[in-house]
Formats: sequence, C-alpha cells, structure tokens
Amino acid sequence: MLAIRRFVAKRSYSFVTTPIFYVNAAPHVGHVYSAVLADALHRWHRIQGKSPAIFSTGTDEHGLKVQHAAASQNMDPQLFCDDVSRLFKKLFNAYDVSYNDYVRTTERRHVECVEYFWNRLAANGWLYKDSYEGWYSVSDETFVGKSQVTQFDDEHGNQCMVSTETGNVVEWTKEENYMFRLSHFKEQLLSWLNCHSAAVYPSVYATEVKEFVSNGLADLSVSRQSSRLQWGIPVPNDPSQMIYVWLDALVNYLTVAGYPHNNFHWPPTHHIVGKDIVKFHAIYWPAFLMAVGLDPPKRVVVHAHWTRDTLKMSKSRGNVVDPFDNLRHWGSDVIRYYLLKDGSLHRDSDYCDDRIASSLNGDLADSLGNLLQRCTAPSLNPSQSVPPLPDVDRMTREDKTVMDAMNRLCALFL
Repeated sequence: MLAIRRFVAKRSYSFVTTPIFYVNAAPHVGHVYSAVLADALHRWHRIQGKSPAIFSTGTDEHGLKVQHAAASQNMDPQLFCDDVSRLFKKLFNAYDVSYNDYVRTTERRHVECVEYFWNRLAANGWLYKDSYEGWYSVSDETFVGKSQVTQFDDEHGNQCMVSTETGNVVEWTKEENYMFRLSHFKEQLLSWLNCHSAAVYPSVYATEVKEFVSNGLADLSVSRQSSRLQWGIPVPNDPSQMIYVWLDALVNYLTVAGYPHNNFHWPPTHHIVGKDIVKFHAIYWPAFLMAVGLDPPKRVVVHAHWTRDTLKMSKSRGNVVDPFDNLRHWGSDVIRYYLLKDGSLHRDSDYCDDRIASSLNGDLADSLGNLLQRCTAPSLNPSQSVPPLPDVDRMTREDKTVMDAMNRLCALFL
C-alpha cells in the first residue's frame, strides 16, 4: 500500500476548484459564472502571493445522462465526450479563465485515483452490498427520498413523479448495489459544520445542510448495475457494477491534488459550486473523505443561479443564454465584469442585456476608464508603470484605510 502523507497547508496555500461540468449538453452562462468566480478568487490569491496555487476545472463524463446523450446522436460515448469537453475548454479559454489543471473523468490518472479511493473505502469497512429500491432521477443522477417526490401532470396530461427539489422526473428502481454507510457520519458532519462556521458559505446554505444532516442520513447507493449503466468506471473486482457517477466525479479533486502519491496537496481551500449540488459537496463528499481518513475541504462556496426574464433558463422556453454569442457581442472582459457585479451567492440573478450595456458604459468606460486614464497620464505616471505597494511602516493613514477596507471586503468571501 502506498504511504500517504498529507500536505501541510501553509498560510499562503491556495487550492481553488470549480465543479467539473457534465457533458450531456453544451455549456451555458451558469458554467461561465462558476468558472469566473473561481478565476477571480484564484487571481486574488496569486496577487497575495499564495502558493502553491492550484486552480482546477474540467468535465464529468460518465453516467446514464451521457450514455443516453451519446446514443441519441449515434455516437461512441468517448467521442461524444471528447467533442463536448473540447467545447468547455474552448469556452473557458475564451473567457480568460486561468485554470492550471483541466481534469476529465475519462483520463487514466482519474480512473486510477477512483479505483484506489474505492478500495480504501472498502478496506475501511464502509461499503456493503445490498438490494436497494427507490425513486431515481436520471437527470440528477441520484436516488431521491420518498418525502422529496410529488405527483405531476406533464404537458400531455400524463401523470408522473418528479423530484420536489429539481422538478426532474423520477422512476422507481430496484437493483442490487454497493452501499456506503453514510448513516454513520451524522455526528462527524455536524461537528465539522459547527466547528467551522464558514465551512459552507453563505450561511443560508450552511443552515440547509445542517438541517438535512440533523434529520438523519440514510446509507447511500454508490454503484449501479452495469446491465443498465455501461458508461462508467467498473467497481474493482466486480464488473457487474459501475461506480456511482457522483462518487466518481467528486474524486476529481483528489486527482488534481496528486492523490494517492506522497506529498499530495490537500485539502482544497475553496470549492466553488452551484446551489443545486450543495448536498453532494457539503454532505456526501466530506463523509467520503472522513471515511478514508482525509480532511474535508476548508470551504464550500455556494452560488445561486441565473435566470432570464425572472424564469429558469430552458431550451423549451427559448431563454437560454449562449455564452459564445455573448462573447462575440460583448467580449470576455465585459461579461466577466457583469457576472461578478450582478451575480449573487445568496439569490438567483436575472440576466439582462440592458444591465450589461449599463455596466459597460457606466462602469468600465466612464468610472474605471476615467480612473485608468488619470492613473496612466504621462504627467502623473511618466514611467507608465504600476508602482509596488508601500511597506506597511511607510503607508500613510489613507493607504492603511484603503487596505483595511479591501481586506474586510475580501474576508467576507475568503
């Protein structure tokens, strides 16, 4: 067995991640928002001189949704994933997202990491095989509790069951799976959440997570029968089962950290995630890590979603924002600025072209543009250079006031 030595996080350490993005469909503006938030944080850490600075993103390429999406286009799943993953990479490069690791769950390094992690869970006694049945959402790639489903009439008047959390259709499924003993981690998770008040940020999401955990946790199905799911990572020594796509996907953070090799970097300082995947990152993921003796992430930063005309974006409504069209029309700097300014961690934000124009003309062109011109005027800055920050003991009272205000602002997020 490999000897594992945890990275001792120094004060200057930075490890920022986006979620890895599912390749069943083309990227949208919400993906850009997650990436730009993480990029802004990563850039701030670099300005502060924090190192080693890891900033990872990538694509989640296994699971039933991908299997179905590839089949609908009569494509080999790997070729389908290659095409869509390239699209995400192209998008983030176009928006100047300065990641330094782009992970794909079909990569050999990731598959080996997942297999090792699974074997550690099994060796520590946290996995068992059992017959399992319940409501399963293919769209969400997860089983949903009976209290979290409701009956719904679709547009054709047909009755179906849907998840109350996401609105996606669920189907009753019964099969033999491997189970993870999540129910044993209630007290450990609550201790982590209570001892680290900002482990999940903002606090509104921390409250939701604590309530969910306090109500009791059921053991979690962490595999699927390979007769139903062929596109995934087989369970080691049991090809009749495929590893649950969320367990597979979450391990990507360990993959980019260098696990399970010596001196791997752990834990992440910031996971940036959307509000729809809080449960996976703030409950399942910390429990998985605790089960193999690793520390949970230092902070899970959660952001809300983007709407259009106050409605959830969907192809059927025709209100989806194409991030590539936006790029051609406005340019990356304008969209990045707008998303960071108008986006919200706490509540959904409404995407509006008029607001983008206002940000461009009022902020970037007028206020910040004027400031830049004044700072770079030859009469004020003949060397046309950016002066270094003065030493603390040489700062004026005004310098210290500005720096204190900036540090207080950053502390709210960092």
